[in-house]
Amino acid sequence: MASNSEMYERGSQDAAQDDLNSFYYQHYYFYRRGYNDARRQQRGGMSALIPVWLPPLLVLLGLAMLVGFAAFWLLASFIQRPSLPTPTLVPTRVIVTASPTVQPSPSPVPTITPTVAPVLRIGGRVRVVNVGDAPLRARAKPGVDTPNRTVTSFAQGSEVTITEGPKQANGLTWWRIRGTGGEGWSAERSAEGVIFLEALP
Repeated sequence: MASNSEMYERGSQDAAQDDLNSFYYQHYYFYRRGYNDARRQQRGGMSALIPVWLPPLLVLLGLAMLVGFAAFWLLASFIQRPSLPTPTLVPTRVIVTASPTVQPSPSPVPTITPTVAPVLRIGGRVRVVNVGDAPLRARAKPGVDTPNRTVTSFAQGSEVTITEGPKQANGLTWWRIRGTGGEGWSAERSAEGVIFLEALP
C-alpha cells in the first residue's frame, strides 16, 4: 500500500503526463489532490503566482486598519462629547394604590419532533457526490480485484436507488445501486473516508 505522499506524487506525475488513473482518482484522496494541484499549476492559475506570505500579510494589514479605525472613533467621540447639565432633584409624592393580583395563564409547552438523519438502506435513494469530473464506477461484484469488471458508471449529482447491501470487500463498504445508466456495486466511501454515496431523505 503506497503512503499518502507517494499517492500525491503519483497524482502529480500522472497530471504532468496527462494520464489520469480513474480508479485512483475516485478512491484515493491524496492521488486526486496531487493530480488537481498539478493541473492547476499547468493551467497557470493565479494561485501559483501568489507568494505564500502575501495572504497572512493582507490579514495583518486589515486587522491593523480595523484597530486604528476603532481607536480613532473612540477618541473622536470622547473629544466631541458635550458636557451634560447637573440634574435638579425635585421631591415628588408617590401614591400607592393596591391592585388585584392577576394570575398569569400557563403558556402551552411546545412539542419538539426529533429529526432523524437519513441513512443508507435497501430501497433508499442516494446521491453520487465528491467524484468530480471522473464518474463513480459500478462493478459486477463488491471489491476492486482485477477480474471484477466495471458494468456502468454514475456522474456527480446522479440520484440512484440502493437494491442490495451492504457488503465488505477490500476494507470498503459496498452497495448495489441502480440508476438510468444501469446497475452495479459501488463503494460507500474511499479508504480515506471521502463519501461517494449520500443518503437522501
